Amino acid sequence: MRLLILGCGYTGARLGRSLRSRGVEVVVTNRTGVRPPELADVPCYPFDGERTPLDPAALEGVTHVLSSIPPDRQGEDAVVKSLLPRLERQGLVWFGYLSTTGVYGDRQGKWVDETTPVNPQNPRSRQRVAIEQAFLNADLPTHIFRLPGIYGPGAGRNAISRILEGKVQLIDKPGHYFCRIHVDDIVQTLERSLESPTPHAIYNLSDDQPSESLPVLLEAYRLLGRPAPAAIPLDQADLSPMALSFWQESRRVRNDKIKQVLGVRLRYPSYREGLAAILRDTPASILQAGHGA
Repeated sequence: MRLLILGCGYTGARLGRSLRSRGVEVVVTNRTGVRPPELADVPCYPFDGERTPLDPAALEGVTHVLSSIPPDRQGEDAVVKSLLPRLERQGLVWFGYLSTTGVYGDRQGKWVDETTPVNPQNPRSRQRVAIEQAFLNADLPTHIFRLPGIYGPGAGRNAISRILEGKVQLIDKPGHYFCRIHVDDIVQTLERSLESPTPHAIYNLSDDQPSESLPVLLEAYRLLGRPAPAAIPLDQADLSPMALSFWQESRRVRNDKIKQVLGVRLRYPSYREGLAAILRDTPASILQAGHGA
């Protein structure tokens, strides 16, 4: 196996590091061509669609490809627009695309699974549906992974970090559900799919416990041993238009398929286990530095 990760960011770097530890060959791209710190020993190529075409050397010997590139400002996908014919000629064993559970739209807190018809209700999600379909219609062994909110270790990547940085608002909107998944559970799901390709499969990724936003933050404060500030209603929150858009949709995402088909056993079945692990791995110096935040 030789895996090319297109648009290697937070999740891609975590996957690449895990695979490298098992001896898998990994090649990555990003906009700059500068290697992620976690992947200092892997080839890294710049790629940004037509403006920065992919060096043919990046595809040499590649058998598996993961694209985690989001749509650009025009809603277009760099891979679909400028790389698809080359990938179709590559003779790939596996092609994966990281999409979003936003394709299901607002379900007013009801459950969705992979058989639920998509119903995107904002431009970003409509773009994702079009990109998914382009990959499914291509001559590729396509696998679609629909992701909710991603959290994990790292600055700004979890509720504990945001509290320490003083970047948290406690918003109370009863009955409004969010789904999330720890980055390492994304990694193990992708690894299992890489090992057992099932072209044209679609998988929802989420932990076992969709929840309102407030309990997650309250648990983070509890773990830190800090009193939580008073929560405010959504209409009093200071949110960017992008952040506010996430509060306009509510759904709960079933994850049965990754368990039954891929045999995934979540390392972090809820935010409680995930946040506890993050706290254990947070250096004391960071906890102390954030004490006054």
